[in-house]
Amino acid sequence: MTLKHSGTQSGLAFVGNGAFEMHIESIAELEQIVLLLSESGLPVSDISQAHCPLFFGIQSDFCLNAVIGLELFGSVGLIRSLAVSKACRGQRFGHQLVDFAEHYAAERGVETLFLLTTTAAVFFQQLGYEQVARSDVPQDISTTSQFSSLCPASSVVLSKSITGG
Repeated sequence: MTLKHSGTQSGLAFVGNGAFEMHIESIAELEQIVLLLSESGLPVSDISQAHCPLFFGIQSDFCLNAVIGLELFGSVGLIRSLAVSKACRGQRFGHQLVDFAEHYAAERGVETLFLLTTTAAVFFQQLGYEQVARSDVPQDISTTSQFSSLCPASSVVLSKSITGG
């Protein structure tokens, strides 16, 4: 299946091959986000109305099937969470959400994305992310709750330049 990308300026993207089309859109329903992240074993204690990263997802029948969180800090950004419901795994939703997040961040001046993971290092490395030392992470990223308290010290830190050069 060949997918096309139509841009992220409005926070809404349509990707598809004619026979299949998915919509990636901004998600504001915190209950749905927290439920899917919790079901996937990801931290949620820092998500609230007061602190809510950008979340984008794929929904069907008012059900959140996949979600990605993104925090932007000038030229750097953090992929905060990526989760796909068990029923929707194997449909490339994770790939499409990461691609969307990278384009969205790049359009807003982000040059490098970072993330922490205990289970998905291989997935992200297949998408061009490379392991980096925690000491090499910019302060804007290292002081987030993800880095400072939520993710264990054993988490792998990955980064990717998204500037295309």
